[in-house]
Amino acid sequence: RWLQTEVLRDKWGFKGFVVSDYTSDEEMIAAGYAADRRDAARIAFLAGVDMSMTSGVYIEHLPGLVRDGEISEKLLDRSVQRVLAAKAALGLFDDPFRRIDLEREKQRSRRPESLALAREAAQKSVVLLKNEKDLLPLSRKARIALVGPFARAVKDSNGPWVVYGDNSHAVDLALGLKNAGADFQIADGSGVEAPIPGGIEDAVALARRSDVVVLAIGEGERMSGEAQSRADITLPAPQQALAEAVAGAGKPVVVVLRNGRALALHGAVRQAGAILVTWFLGSESGNAIADILFGDVSPSGRLPISFPHESGQQPFYYSRKNTGRPNPDGPLVEYKTHFRETANRALYPFGHGLTYGDIQYDAFGLSASKLGSGSIEAKAVIRNAGRRAAVETVQLYTHQRTASMTRPIRELRAFQKIDLAPGEEKTVRFLIAAEELAFVNAEGRPVREPGIIDVWIAPSAEAEGVRGAFEFDPS
Repeated sequence: RWLQTEVLRDKWGFKGFVVSDYTSDEEMIAAGYAADRRDAARIAFLAGVDMSMTSGVYIEHLPGLVRDGEISEKLLDRSVQRVLAAKAALGLFDDPFRRIDLEREKQRSRRPESLALAREAAQKSVVLLKNEKDLLPLSRKARIALVGPFARAVKDSNGPWVVYGDNSHAVDLALGLKNAGADFQIADGSGVEAPIPGGIEDAVALARRSDVVVLAIGEGERMSGEAQSRADITLPAPQQALAEAVAGAGKPVVVVLRNGRALALHGAVRQAGAILVTWFLGSESGNAIADILFGDVSPSGRLPISFPHESGQQPFYYSRKNTGRPNPDGPLVEYKTHFRETANRALYPFGHGLTYGDIQYDAFGLSASKLGSGSIEAKAVIRNAGRRAAVETVQLYTHQRTASMTRPIRELRAFQKIDLAPGEEKTVRFLIAAEELAFVNAEGRPVREPGIIDVWIAPSAEAEGVRGAFEFDPS
């Protein structure tokens, strides 16, 4: 009640209605918070939930709760009014089937401009983790071995959250390469979670007679999404075995990952010449990935999560706090915070993502050495020393060295996406307002405290980029 009524309505002035998540009210029974369905209905309603989603506890028990005086008619009327007001605002009293028109949907679905937008969104979501010796982009003249369970996986393109979506028009990777005019052959090699008899042998044979391998591996749509937690976030064993065998053919390997979470990449996958993270990109996924592979579009996506070295590092997040004994960069020191088996850092950190350019950071500057009120400007020169145009996402991070509540080792404050032609440089400027440096103290109040603020302008949460510091004195 405190959150949904006192904060949401009384303090923030929310006028709409509150709906539960799917069956979340009855789930209070299994959680041990409600005794039964009747009790769950009472608790949810009195807390401020106006509409119960699909559980049926309101339909079953609200009449009896009102009749027995446990819920007042006044409260019930107020919730009803909120729901009816929303329906009226949506025009549902004029036409309860508004916009439910099959012919209209046929005319509006899969229009050229919609498909172009879906393709652009997919292109911008691809993250290039690694590109040794400029393996990418590929030449259309190259003989490509397209290997892996996601080479022609239409069903998996849209991911786990489309529910009853129509996958029949989705463009898989094989069709995307075909549309791009590529010279390729396919070997599935393995299933998503099960081997295929003779599959690895076929894939290796194809790799040996090709110039480059595009290895399409990762998670199927049923491995991600709701109720699909994984204790081990490595690739399924059949796919890892496929990757090791194909790498043994001695040809360059481009890994195209399909995944709904960060993965712990091992062996031949980690050692591949290039790695693309492609998530579940939707109906235009194959075309978008082909655009990236052949350099029609330079990758510009950035990781919204960190990829750990090992499953046991999870949860691994960039804005973590320091320990009392942080291990310095370099060899692990006894009695310092470290993992025995791996590095303290991410394999690929939050914010990481490469382009087809050669991006350099230089000439950090601050407009002042001290900030009290107002704002301070941080700037840097970003240069594309490469031969291809690029899109760079320039990120601003800060860290307050001392405070009454320990601060994260870095906090993302802002970012800018800039286009850079070959040889071009741009000065990127950020304003850091004093208000942005506030944090919630032990009493739950936002405060600003004096201290030294470290500033980074960098390509990721763990990259050094360029940096400086200023004194913050809000008094």
